Amino acid sequence: MRSERTWPLFHLCTAGFASRGSCWLLLGGALVFAWLAPLLTPWEEKPVILQPARAQAAWLYVWLALFTWLPYQAAAVGHRLRKEGLLEHFHAGGQRPWHLFLQISAAVCLWAVALAALAAGICLLFCSPAQAVEAGRWLKVLLQYSTLYIAVAVPLLILGVALGTRTSEVPAYMVPVSLLFLGLFGAVWLEPVLTEGTSSLAKAGWLIMPHYHLADLTPRLVFKMGPLPATDFLRSVGVLGFEASALLLVGLCAFRTRS
Repeated sequence: MRSERTWPLFHLCTAGFASRGSCWLLLGGALVFAWLAPLLTPWEEKPVILQPARAQAAWLYVWLALFTWLPYQAAAVGHRLRKEGLLEHFHAGGQRPWHLFLQISAAVCLWAVALAALAAGICLLFCSPAQAVEAGRWLKVLLQYSTLYIAVAVPLLILGVALGTRTSEVPAYMVPVSLLFLGLFGAVWLEPVLTEGTSSLAKAGWLIMPHYHLADLTPRLVFKMGPLPATDFLRSVGVLGFEASALLLVGLCAFRTRS
């Protein structure tokens, strides 16, 4: 009861999400996609590719959710709560804006964490190597992948919630998705252009753009390359953590409670 009084908006948003069929279809779809998608490969001719393909499908589904359902729900719930006056109501009742922002964001990010845990669980239960040493390395790379994915997903969803309280669903959805696309694909494409020249402005642009490609460890799962070295993993966590802090500050500034 005390937690409901302390985090009323979190419980309200969580109950709202849980009552929708789309939320449970999202989680169930991960199981179905991870099981059926690898069957489209020529696994009967080469059965050894089935497990890596299943791991790839599980994490592909998680990234697709971060491009589609998750950011749209973040934008929609922020916009709806502000438009209906619930944010203003809770603010007038003594809840601080940053506390309201944290509650809504936690309710949305809960589903991103659940998806990452589900993908890691699929890979661990159905794709883990038989040898104990290789299984330990497999578990370690799954833990690294889940950590890096959450470091990418959480700040983007937080930004979507904040922009949803400031504007309509579509712009609030497109901004996080555009940043995700730029960080996953654009950074890789633009790296030769921005880093090989002598322009300091181009190099500065490379430094400040999101580097979400650091979180994609799918090749390490597919080709069984093992976990990242500790220094590389900590460097990736540091870069993504710094970018997450910047998006969090932007979200706090953009968050609005007045309807």
